[in-house]
Amino acid sequence: MPEGLNESEKFVTGISERAFLRLWTHPNPVGKKGKELCDCLIVCGNHVVIISVKDIKYKDTGDAAGRNRWIKTAIDKSASQIWGAERWLTLAQSFTRHDGRQVDLPPIDCRVIHRISVSLGAKRQIATKSGDLGYGTVHVCDEFSLGAIFSLLDTVTDFVGFLSETESLISRANVIFSGGGLEDLLAIYLQNNYSFPFEDTDLLIIDDTIFKGFIDSDNYKAQQKSFKPSYFWDNLIEHFTNDLLTDGMFDYCTKEVTSNQLALIQMAIQPRGHRANLSESFVEFLEKPELKVASRVILADQDTAFVFLVGDSSDRETRVKELGMRCLVVRGRLPSVRVVVGIATDRPGESKGHSSDLVYIDIPDWTDEYEQEVQTIQKMLGYFENAAWNKISTNA
Repeated sequence: MPEGLNESEKFVTGISERAFLRLWTHPNPVGKKGKELCDCLIVCGNHVVIISVKDIKYKDTGDAAGRNRWIKTAIDKSASQIWGAERWLTLAQSFTRHDGRQVDLPPIDCRVIHRISVSLGAKRQIATKSGDLGYGTVHVCDEFSLGAIFSLLDTVTDFVGFLSETESLISRANVIFSGGGLEDLLAIYLQNNYSFPFEDTDLLIIDDTIFKGFIDSDNYKAQQKSFKPSYFWDNLIEHFTNDLLTDGMFDYCTKEVTSNQLALIQMAIQPRGHRANLSESFVEFLEKPELKVASRVILADQDTAFVFLVGDSSDRETRVKELGMRCLVVRGRLPSVRVVVGIATDRPGESKGHSSDLVYIDIPDWTDEYEQEVQTIQKMLGYFENAAWNKISTNA
């Protein structure tokens, strides 16, 4: 964590890194003329989340002056910093982290911006409200909603899904919090299968007991229990991230070190429910040699398939080639899939060493040339005799 952060900024950075992982969390990025762009930037896939943190102690003056002063310094200035960062990002293709590492931004024509003001210090003595504060929707979090949102929506896809649905809701309805905040809106969203049941509502008053009732419910407890296996997937991402951020990853095709993170992005944009299924399938595949299969295919979110392969690390080059061929076959045989990510590793206890490999394939258009190659590869691999197919429900 970089020096120069105050305690509030350190807290926000810490929970951002836990939720979105280190590779996509960028505290104190550098902007115009070497100055701080914002307090934290989350960049993953097509999404860019701009976060500004203000910790201003509210002083109750007994009239509107104190309230207005706090709103101006804790919310309005935060929103101003966010819009300033957004203007700079609109013209940028990349940015520099506080540690000097360059980070590419998603293409401008498909970039999706989300704005979050972390406005602390009022402790619910002043009602906060998300909405269009002048230059686009800003989500305002306080001491109570901050931890709830970042902990319950701890993947990029789940997080920006909530932000997008909230932006749509507040564009058509006046949302008023009766003593609570964004955490109560979040509870409604989660209780309704990641959506809001308010298509024809123009005024919504939200009670401050909804979130507490939700986290005390049996449904919430069952959901959290079902999510526990998913953190294996997070650890797997961090394992590859360590390689990428230290010595880079070795590309067996070019025979060079690469900083390419496309495979990791596909792993990271899997929602929490899908990560649980991916984790359970991968662990079962590794720990049950009686399945007698060399690979397993998992259909996941975002039109992506994952191919798991076991092979001895003593010949990694051959293993990587086989993994690549299996990924190509999967792309050819599954029309709904565009991207295939392959993960190869040793089966526990069967190899003297241990290593892991990644393969990334993105083929938008399938051609006759690819088809001929796949038919040849299938004959080489005896693919359908050696692969087990699992499908992850899109509602996971």
